[in-house]
Amino acid sequence: MENATVNTTWISTSNPIVHINPLSVFAVDISLTIIACTLSFFGSIFIFTSYCVVDSLRPENETRRLLIYLTVSDLFVAIGNFIGTIRFIAIYGSTPIYSNSAKFYAFSGEELAGDNVCVVQSFIRTTGSMWSFCWNTAIAIHLCFALVYCRHGTWSRKVKIFCHSVCWLLPLSIAIAAAKCEVLGEDFGEVTGTWCWIKSSLSNNDQITWMIISSIGWELVSYFVTCIMFLYLKGYMWRQKRRFNQRRFNDVSLRLRAEDENYLYLWLIGYLLRIWGTVRFFLFVSGNSSNDKPFAGIDFALLHLESFGDSSKAFFTFLLFCIADKRTRQLLWNKICCRRRGYEDILQSINAEPNYDNRVNEPL
Repeated sequence: MENATVNTTWISTSNPIVHINPLSVFAVDISLTIIACTLSFFGSIFIFTSYCVVDSLRPENETRRLLIYLTVSDLFVAIGNFIGTIRFIAIYGSTPIYSNSAKFYAFSGEELAGDNVCVVQSFIRTTGSMWSFCWNTAIAIHLCFALVYCRHGTWSRKVKIFCHSVCWLLPLSIAIAAAKCEVLGEDFGEVTGTWCWIKSSLSNNDQITWMIISSIGWELVSYFVTCIMFLYLKGYMWRQKRRFNQRRFNDVSLRLRAEDENYLYLWLIGYLLRIWGTVRFFLFVSGNSSNDKPFAGIDFALLHLESFGDSSKAFFTFLLFCIADKRTRQLLWNKICCRRRGYEDILQSINAEPNYDNRVNEPL
């Protein structure tokens, strides 16, 4: 980041050009991002710990393994946003920035010269974001097949290889392509928070295209698929309850626990936390042809929500699957407090659950 400079592009408008202090303007967003990233770091640690303490006792729990992959992805997003925010503080604390009232919330200028940190941070966050949307969708599809179509056994090796190839390698390939095409860099807060993504120095069409390819497109597909799966599975469980009095997932499928119903609400967490950046993207698209941004006030308010939401998904996943999951919560608490007897009691209840070997095969 040494000798980083900003080449300001002056925009001809009726609004006066003024000097702004980025750290003052974005103080709330900086604080929200750092707090959210820190919470996600701790949430990820607890999710990994719960998997070692609890789910290693149930190796057939495929759904929990998928949650680990999702947590790794969300952790990458939090790491990328954290690095970007620290870089923002280090650079813009001493660099003069100019803006007009129509773009008070956004920096107008070219990329930072020679700022490799921005590119690396953008690569980390872009890759983690696409991973997250892929694994979120994979969990929804897994629940549908495990509950409705394939209630016995586990996924074949070929299916697992295909799933990992799509969810890990395809997003990574796109991120590498974006880096090779040199489109990753400083976007001056046009769609993101205090971190880097797609260069604002690109043409509007190129910038929008790469935003769709590297995140927004994946996000919209994930929202659509997970919403459809949620409605379908809720309707399916309602019918099972009416016909066979089967109220919980483990009453229907050998591959799921009763608590696995919490996974249905992953889509809701994604919606509430990540939708703000998507709305800002559409506001950006709708106003990119004009210098006088019609939604500047709304965009700046959404920026606060995006700064916290984009970085905190791992933490809210922890709340849903470690705190809201009663059995996992009890095991973690007894393990932390070294309450051996309580831990053994809960362990016995887990071992008493029917497994693949002693449960009677149910017809599909």
